Amino acid sequence: MSLWNRDPAAGVGRETGRVSVLLVLAALVAVAAFAFLVNYVTPVASVDLQLTRAEILARGQAYMEGLGYPVSALQDDATFKFAGQTQLFLQSGKGMYAANAAMRADSLATHAWELSWYDRALTRSQNLEQYTASVSPSGRILGHDHSIPDTLARASATPGEAREIAETFLRKQGIDVAKYVLQTSSDNKHASRVDYRFVWSKNGAGAEETVWVRIQGREVGGFQLAYEPSREFASTFTGRATTWTFLYTASVAVVFLLFFFIVILFLKKYHEGEVGTRTGLMVLAGVLAMLMLSTVNEYASLGSGASIGDLNTFSVRIVMFVFNAFILQLFLGVMVFAAWTVGESSARTVWPAKVRGADAALYRAFLTRDLGEGILRGYMWGLIFLGGYGVLLYLLQEAGVSRTLVNTLHSFPEAHVQFLHPIMNALALAAVSEVIFRLFFLSYLKERFGKTWLAVLISVGLWTATALSLWIVPYGTLSIVQSGVMMLLFGFAFSLLFLRYDLVTSFTANFVMIALYLAIPLFTSSSDAAVFGRAAFLVLFALPLILGAVGTARGTRFDFTPESLPTHIRRISERVRMAKELEIARSVQMSLLPKTDPAIEGYDIAGICVPALEVGGDYFDFITLGGRKIGIAVGDVSGKGVPAAIYMTLTKGILQSHAEDAVSPRAVLSKVNNLMYRTIERNSFVSMLYAVLDPQTRTMRFARAGQCPLILSQREGGGGAFLSPKGMALGLEVGKVFDSVIEEQEVTLKQGETLVFYTDGFTEAMDNNDQEYGEERLASSISRNRQLPAAEMIRKLCDDVRQFTGGRAQHDDMTMVVVKVV
Repeated sequence: MSLWNRDPAAGVGRETGRVSVLLVLAALVAVAAFAFLVNYVTPVASVDLQLTRAEILARGQAYMEGLGYPVSALQDDATFKFAGQTQLFLQSGKGMYAANAAMRADSLATHAWELSWYDRALTRSQNLEQYTASVSPSGRILGHDHSIPDTLARASATPGEAREIAETFLRKQGIDVAKYVLQTSSDNKHASRVDYRFVWSKNGAGAEETVWVRIQGREVGGFQLAYEPSREFASTFTGRATTWTFLYTASVAVVFLLFFFIVILFLKKYHEGEVGTRTGLMVLAGVLAMLMLSTVNEYASLGSGASIGDLNTFSVRIVMFVFNAFILQLFLGVMVFAAWTVGESSARTVWPAKVRGADAALYRAFLTRDLGEGILRGYMWGLIFLGGYGVLLYLLQEAGVSRTLVNTLHSFPEAHVQFLHPIMNALALAAVSEVIFRLFFLSYLKERFGKTWLAVLISVGLWTATALSLWIVPYGTLSIVQSGVMMLLFGFAFSLLFLRYDLVTSFTANFVMIALYLAIPLFTSSSDAAVFGRAAFLVLFALPLILGAVGTARGTRFDFTPESLPTHIRRISERVRMAKELEIARSVQMSLLPKTDPAIEGYDIAGICVPALEVGGDYFDFITLGGRKIGIAVGDVSGKGVPAAIYMTLTKGILQSHAEDAVSPRAVLSKVNNLMYRTIERNSFVSMLYAVLDPQTRTMRFARAGQCPLILSQREGGGGAFLSPKGMALGLEVGKVFDSVIEEQEVTLKQGETLVFYTDGFTEAMDNNDQEYGEERLASSISRNRQLPAAEMIRKLCDDVRQFTGGRAQHDDMTMVVVKVV
């Protein structure tokens, strides 16, 4: 029962209302759970961006200029480093809530802004003096560094003087050196000066807080305050990180393979005229717009930590922007475009209602029930998924069986407009996921194999293999096995939403989950900018929800008028209509074939017809005659498809109307030929083998009108033979030539013998090397399987042909009748 799409006029409005209220209540409970548990389940809640990026840069610049460094004339840069390893360490010892609280308090040197200043007109190696600083989210200076060439001359201090300079500097930074123990001190003698390095540390709760100072001559060249987990933990973390790196690389590789599969399939179907590109181009434009806007918004974080030759950070960022915007995003855009066009075509074939809401959005019918219901359902289920998953994580963490790792805030701190960052990323990522794995794979595989469960299994498996690189995991990653199970479950959940409702519902649910997760730093930060950002985000986040409510309340359905129906959709609809009509024709045609095999004492008889297309021109029949005799016919109409099927039906009627008038197969075929010649077109004909079995005399008389020979397989120890009386196909000549050519033969049947009627679909079946199965292979297979009952023997022969062809598509109808003397 649908939760939203019941019509009150149908008498079930009250029931729908109750179900809808339950869904809304469940979503509200989920929102409350998410808001309450966010500090208990995700490391992202450990961040409090008390200052904006611009304020951090200003704080860093003031500090560096206070030390006498001329950074105001240089290019500045700032990127945020999320201390995921440290958070995981604290989480493992204190629990998630306490770890997040400790890191938000900014009493430990964990999360930090990394600042740098350089001359952007010079390459990296040409910037002889380089300036960096490390600033906490609250603006506390955690370190700085002034790198100078080794050849630069400076007046040098003695070791004692250097230590005194270092300790005095640290006290000015508010660091009580007395609480630390000097671990190492070293000197580095250059040609024109001596540099010193001092490292102090203090242990606590299995971690180590360190501070180092470097003295360049008599100048403090740099210092750094750091909070480092234990070596044992760091070693374990490094091993886990290495495994995740390999998994991420494998995920990217699978994405590339899927790209080629989807694009090649699109090109094939486009060449065959099975898909249209109009709506695909709309989707491509939307996805590329979101990806491009997101890249521009995150420009300040591009290339962070990357090194390209001797390029400085400014130049690296330009290169990375070009790569992201015009290579990576175009790659994803083309993949989504191809997936949409093929998936749309398949969806309109197997479940057209799944794309009706998407049609309303693409054709700007925003205030319609089709779109509105999908949006409302998607919001409710997205909130339920996010809240429910938060509760599950909380229980796992409280039980001590799970820990959550986050290594990045996905460029949120560096974003120029932070409240837009979650919206744009969520729209783009949800579109990529739902178009590829729900619309394309579920619809295409359903159309291809006809089995929904198989489509779901394959789609979910591929989703799980690629989610690391195409999706943002809610709350963070768990252990490898737990993360795999989680992504598998979400894959099934989104698939069920698509199957139960439509594409808009699964897309919206996906969007809601990603957007709320990415927006967590907005709600955990205490800056004035975050207050405005939260309000702006909530307004934007609620707009689709309001749109959905208005559209649902209006109740207007979206439907194309005959004039507005796009060409490609009209073509797909026509193809679907023809497919349904062909399915009906196939059903009618198969109903014309014998429904049961003859039951004659002393004989085992069975027949089969396997059309190559929806309908075919092959035919077999059993005709009850007087004196317990039975007529057996196997025919093959020239050509394939609907025309052949029509002539097959005509042939059946003519044969049955004349078979009872004469016992002689030759005479029957002569009469059939006369009528066929006057009925069918001159370029068409019918080949047929007609036989009359007389159980009393144990004889079979038969005549062959251009059909394949009759195979006689004798009992074990005996031989076999191809019985080929002369004859020409039906409908080629008015009668004189036909009557002068056709022959009739009779065989006396003995116990253990088998007679096989067949069409050339068996013998002309080809393998991948274009070699035919042939009559000799067929005769050999008959000999091997002649001890089996007739029906099972036919199945074995069909299996043997399929095995020979190696999965190659059947190119002709296959019909067979087996008569065994038992």
